Amino acid sequence: MFKVFAFLKRNTELLSHDEYRAGHVGYHCCNSRRLKNIRGYLVNIWANETLKKKMGSTYDSISYNEPEGFLDLWDGFPEVYFDSRQDWISAATPEPNRATKDGLSIDDSWSLADGPFLFDRVEKNSDQFKSNHLRVIEKEIIPVIRPENKITKIIQFFKINDEFKQNNTKKDGIETFMNLIKYIEGLHGLTLNFQDHDINSAVKDFYPKDAWCFSEEGKKERQIFFNLWDGVTEIYVNKYENFAKGILNLQECNEFKTLQEKLFKSIWYVEVDENLIVLPNREPLPNFYYR
Repeated sequence: MFKVFAFLKRNTELLSHDEYRAGHVGYHCCNSRRLKNIRGYLVNIWANETLKKKMGSTYDSISYNEPEGFLDLWDGFPEVYFDSRQDWISAATPEPNRATKDGLSIDDSWSLADGPFLFDRVEKNSDQFKSNHLRVIEKEIIPVIRPENKITKIIQFFKINDEFKQNNTKKDGIETFMNLIKYIEGLHGLTLNFQDHDINSAVKDFYPKDAWCFSEEGKKERQIFFNLWDGVTEIYVNKYENFAKGILNLQECNEFKTLQEKLFKSIWYVEVDENLIVLPNREPLPNFYYR
């Protein structure tokens, strides 16, 4: 599975956060969901009320060293799933994806040209926008079960301690830490994601060589952003109150607290509104048009 996160900042000259939300989910996703061979597509947009505001001073007991102004750097991050890197880099090529009286045919009107209006332009009137695309390596701790009602999704960002980062037991230690989270009441899913060490693995061959991400400015901005964290955990829970109660209770657990201090240089949480565009499917690809 080739999984990509794309952290996007809205076009602040045109859009508020809520207008961006409507444009991204209400319009952009109608086109981007038709990327060739896409196997899953979620759009996470940070909730208007932060956990810091909801939890008050208790939020400081579950997080530390959160980067200042972190939510100013992005408004949402899509996550897309493909079977391979080759499928990903060829995803925007045309495919017969329009139903007509003669069957499926090429849709000549299909376009992703709305991007610069929705997202942070490279410069005024540019047809390029800034995007922090990154491949992540996924580990399902608990498969996600989505009921027929809205649940709470929390993104746990973390940066690994330098002295532990080179340790071969890093992965086992973090998975042990994550396994303690699965005891939160009402949990509906838990997914661990590590950054690919090559921050260009998702953009090379996907974007043209003159794209912003390959410019000196783009390389610098992307590296600064990705240096803020090493991985994220997607935490699904039936309601916010169970997350708050569960994560606060874990702070009283010696094993959890010891692992947290040993593993992480920083750890913090962002509540997001998840928009399910294409249900992730990790089963073998069928030999027919399935959307």
